[in-house]
Amino acid sequence: MILRKSIFTILIQVLQLITLVAITILVTRVTGAQGRGIYTLVVAVATLSAYVTGLGISWAGIYYIGKHQFPLANVVSTLMTVSLASAGVTMLVLAAAYVLFQATYFHDMTPSQAFIMVTLTALYQVATTCSSIVLGLNRPLQYAAISAIQVVVALVIQVALALAGSLSATSALVALTIGVTISAGVGLVLVGRAAPIRLDFNPTILRSFFNFGIRGYAANLMMTVSYRLDALMVNGLSGVAALGYYSVATAMAEGLWYGANGLALVMFPHISSLEKEEADRITPAVCRNAVFVTLIGAVVMFAVSRPLILTIFGSALIPAIEPLWLLLPGIVTLTVAKIITSYLSGIGKPIYSTYLSGGSMILTVVMDLVLIPPFGINGAAAASSIVYTCTAAAFVWIFHRESGAGVLETIVVRSEDLVRYRRLVDSTLKRILAATPARS
Repeated sequence: MILRKSIFTILIQVLQLITLVAITILVTRVTGAQGRGIYTLVVAVATLSAYVTGLGISWAGIYYIGKHQFPLANVVSTLMTVSLASAGVTMLVLAAAYVLFQATYFHDMTPSQAFIMVTLTALYQVATTCSSIVLGLNRPLQYAAISAIQVVVALVIQVALALAGSLSATSALVALTIGVTISAGVGLVLVGRAAPIRLDFNPTILRSFFNFGIRGYAANLMMTVSYRLDALMVNGLSGVAALGYYSVATAMAEGLWYGANGLALVMFPHISSLEKEEADRITPAVCRNAVFVTLIGAVVMFAVSRPLILTIFGSALIPAIEPLWLLLPGIVTLTVAKIITSYLSGIGKPIYSTYLSGGSMILTVVMDLVLIPPFGINGAAAASSIVYTCTAAAFVWIFHRESGAGVLETIVVRSEDLVRYRRLVDSTLKRILAATPARS
């Protein structure tokens, strides 16, 4: 069940990855490192702001929907009501932050771009709540589709703008805003088919969400901040053009996570529905194979990165190559944390992730402050890899204590796994050959 759902989910996420790569290429080639930096800054601040004020309620919703502990209609109305209220507060806070720091941190951002940033924040929050409800219903394909719609629509509009000679950082962000609006609408339709959407909330459900959500929220928030903090600090310490180069490197490196993300998305609601013994049994196999596939992707990325960047972006983006190389080791190691985080949340113990993510965020700040000033974006990339690797090691240790699984069993691919890969390749080739008409 996990494998089948994961394959289709990963296929949708591969489409999303291809689309994101296309957006990265298009925006960077047309607007340059400066425009790409602005685009990245707006999206990073909007997504992070939406996450900060979400308070983990949507994440808790996934868990409780999977457990069928409360009536679905009451869960949905509570989630949507809290989400809309939170979105309004977020918009006000972010608008005030822009006014206060317009002359310093946001000095490269125009008022129109700031307006888009504030609008995107609310739209992201609504779309995230809808997709969380869908995932709680154990529909990872629809969950992945909601996210994919955002970037597919954005890309189509951005291509049209580029052909018309009207693509800029601002118009590219407008296109993204339209995409997120449509994805939020699709999410509302999918949720409405499962349960009526009302602006109301159940105090008992809300308390349960807060009790569970705050624990998981703190972990996921700090992990998300760790992912994005380096980009925000690059903007503050090295400028928006440096952020443009760095964003290209991170976009290419983090593309390798799509397989692990697909597995993690499927695992969380599935693990929450299993007995712990069964969860302990399947998680090591999922984890080590996710690491193995990501490692293969990292080796390929290292080999082709220089000609790939030169061909796609041109010589102007050469500064993105070295940070990309420095990010790859951490991309591989953090795959472990992604899978184990879903396991810990699925068994109802997200508090472990909270502690580890807190340490990860603190270490990120320290390493960024130490390495970015002397080494720029290369220092930011090295800091991320160091933090990711330390975080992964801690997650493996916690998983070993919780499940009893061996360290090597969790992170090193086994011979029986390789046999399955060989059988999968053989069967796929046979099907392709059987479907190919013979030539006379």
